[in-house]
Amino acid sequence: MKSLLKIFVLLSAVLVVRSVLAGEISPPEKETKHVSIKQSKLMAKTLFNNLWQELCEKFGERNLKFPKQVVFLNGAPGSGKGTNTLNVMRALEISTPPIEVSSLLTTPECESLKAQGQLVSDDIVITQVMNELLKVENSQGIIIDGFPRTIVQAYFLKYLLYKLHEIHDEVPTGFKVVKFSVTRQTSIERQLLRGAAAIEQNKKAKESGSKVVTVRPTDMSFEAAERRYQIYEDSINACMAILRDDVLIYDINAEGTLEEVRHRVDNIFSGQKKKR
Repeated sequence: MKSLLKIFVLLSAVLVVRSVLAGEISPPEKETKHVSIKQSKLMAKTLFNNLWQELCEKFGERNLKFPKQVVFLNGAPGSGKGTNTLNVMRALEISTPPIEVSSLLTTPECESLKAQGQLVSDDIVITQVMNELLKVENSQGIIIDGFPRTIVQAYFLKYLLYKLHEIHDEVPTGFKVVKFSVTRQTSIERQLLRGAAAIEQNKKAKESGSKVVTVRPTDMSFEAAERRYQIYEDSINACMAILRDDVLIYDINAEGTLEEVRHRVDNIFSGQKKKR
């Protein structure tokens, strides 16, 4: 599958260059971005078709069983996603521990890419997520934390929903997207407070000889915290625009106290258990 993907990307790049030289595509940034989105859609379609074919050959299409509930969860920096994930689990009665996408990318290849400051490719991320969705122990319900985060991943999820609808002749209502949102100001303030708290904690840890915690570089700089927030917002908004007509999206306000957010989660999902 990887070799086919490389050939596809190479051919796409050649076609774009030829089109620019021929005057069919203008070089301005706006037009280039448009071409990139088209390529991402085609790449997602290729990834989906190849991976789905592999799974069908291995298990048989009718034997591909997905969880009754799948929550694709994302949260803005400083939204308290870790704590709020537990609230979603309780509200929807999901007992399986959430799957963090970052924790799946621990192969030597992935670690090498991350060490070089590079993003792990969409095909690796998507394959890992699909493997988790098909595990028997996740059949009753699962939370996928950190997916989708790119245009390719969003389109892949869209194609997966289309396929499940085609197979079962109904919309897979157990699939939903949950995102926790805060304002830019709140995000930056919480990131910087987290950094200050981590530094203070590490001072005490060094004095007592206990273990220090990792301090995120983005928690130490206003500009870095703002940039991290903007990168998240740009990526998640693009993904939601792609998916909004195909899956339920719950945008939960994560401003205020943890108790206030918990009540919002409970109110939003109070009727979900009755529907199952």
